[in-house]
Amino acid sequence: MKNEKGITLAALVMYVLLFSIAITTLATISNYIFNNLDNISSEQISSEEFNKFNTYFVSDVKKSKVATVDNKENSEDLTIKLDGGSTYTYKKSENAIYKDKEKIARNIVSFTANVGQDTTNSKNIIEVTIKTGKDEKKPNFEKTIKYVLKYW
Repeated sequence: MKNEKGITLAALVMYVLLFSIAITTLATISNYIFNNLDNISSEQISSEEFNKFNTYFVSDVKKSKVATVDNKENSEDLTIKLDGGSTYTYKKSENAIYKDKEKIARNIVSFTANVGQDTTNSKNIIEVTIKTGKDEKKPNFEKTIKYVLKYW
């Protein structure tokens, strides 16, 4: 029997066990990597959406002296009207911001705006808070900006 070649049952069990541990480790590592890639991609999209909104909004605010914010009762929608002719509408049901009738930003989980006056310079301002991502409590991107309306 010394000339018989093959593997023992104990060796086979060890091979299967080591192979299972290796596969489990690789699966865990790849799952971690793909989850992080999804988060990074989501964060990048969120900041891009804010940048799109900001580009349009800054251009219109520079042309306007007066802004009004309208929160409709029994609705989470918000409308900003600028005297320069532009209207921005946040539709909570779609998680999107529209400029007039064109969708300019998506994945917006929260959007608020307030019109006021800067106490130091007596200039009209509009303060906008925007949150992007999938969850309002844990947004990927959150920013509050005060825009100064045209004052000359």
